[in-house]
Amino acid sequence: MAKKDRGASINLDSFLDIMTCMLGILILMILMTGIDASQIKVLVPTPMEQPTDKRPIFIECRNNELFLVPIEDITRMVYDEMGALAEKAKGDQAAFAELLEKAMVKTDSHQVDLAFALISQFALQSLPGVSGYRLESVTRETAQDWYGKILSGVKKDEEIITFLVRDDSYVVFKKARALAWLANVQVSCELLDVNEPIKFGLGGTRSMAQ
Repeated sequence: MAKKDRGASINLDSFLDIMTCMLGILILMILMTGIDASQIKVLVPTPMEQPTDKRPIFIECRNNELFLVPIEDITRMVYDEMGALAEKAKGDQAAFAELLEKAMVKTDSHQVDLAFALISQFALQSLPGVSGYRLESVTRETAQDWYGKILSGVKKDEEIITFLVRDDSYVVFKKARALAWLANVQVSCELLDVNEPIKFGLGGTRSMAQ
């Protein structure tokens, strides 16, 4: 009995060669990825902020200069102004809110927008053209200099220096922080955009410890 013709056989050698090459490339890629991964340094962020009971001494870093932010004095000025506005409004809440929206109080280096009092905050804006303290040298700063006096007066068990750092003032911040560390003064920091207002609660609280 005659056998049926099954047709021409297919040669799969070329296909198998291609598959072998692809498998070799895949294994090589896996090995390279493993080697690269073993050399990557994983940076684990350290939490910058922890609650603290210490009283903050606020220092703003802007234009690579240091500015003391006397938050207790500012808070007193704000409440005095709010009391005067409340008397002027004579119990009319709408009139009081309207007066707050337009009210400002000023220090030597900041102005305070009272409109934020409507949401239980107040916002400090830096006054233009005001010069702060230039911390020229870490090694030459003494207890008689502006920043040296602040450091020497810090009650280390009760107070903490909180730096409010504008993004144009990392250089002076690093110098000031280094001196604080050398003096064993605890510090914290918060990064701010160059035009961002400094916002506080009406009680003057803001600080977190680093």
